[in-house]
Amino acid sequence: MTPDSKVDGRISRAQRLRESRRAAVLTVARRIFSQKGYHATSIHDIIETAEIARGTFYLYFESKRAIFDELLDSLVATLQAQVKRIEVGPDAPPPVAQMDAIVDRVLKTLLDNREIARILLREAVGIDEDFDRKLSEFYGRIEAMIMGALNTGRQLGVVRPCDARVVARCVLGSIKEVVQWAFVEHETPPVEMTQVGREMIAFMLKGCLA
Repeated sequence: MTPDSKVDGRISRAQRLRESRRAAVLTVARRIFSQKGYHATSIHDIIETAEIARGTFYLYFESKRAIFDELLDSLVATLQAQVKRIEVGPDAPPPVAQMDAIVDRVLKTLLDNREIARILLREAVGIDEDFDRKLSEFYGRIEAMIMGALNTGRQLGVVRPCDARVVARCVLGSIKEVVQWAFVEHETPPVEMTQVGREMIAFMLKGCLA
């Protein structure tokens, strides 16, 4: 082994250690934010639970807001990646099956990240104007994708003529309310997630009529 390779190995190990410590701080912060809320959580809470020095915290994050932003931005990006445009064509799966798959992926993502999802739904609005804007843009993208799915459904003859923007808002509001109920008001979801997804799609397509 050459001297250069030894140096490279030490640098690589140090980098992995920094990444591991940073990830551990994120994990601790996620749990505390979920338990106490963003505003009630202090940097002292995080460093005490993570068992690190204050200076170590500032090596990785410049503020409580910075760590909060990273946690929420990561969840939002993951959620956006689960929402795919409904495909049409002879080789595409049925639109309803595609919608089922999208909802299943979104709900699984929220379930896998339920600590930070609870913060997003419970406390994210009102932190400051910049974050309100990012959150509004995220919901705007979801609304646009729902509108696209509705317009595609109209072209296929499976969706009635409607004001797509109004209906998209109704759908988005229903989704947010169900997710709020399942992930914020309960420590664990009270209903199996696949059942929740199927009921959401059925309600969106058929309402309550037999």
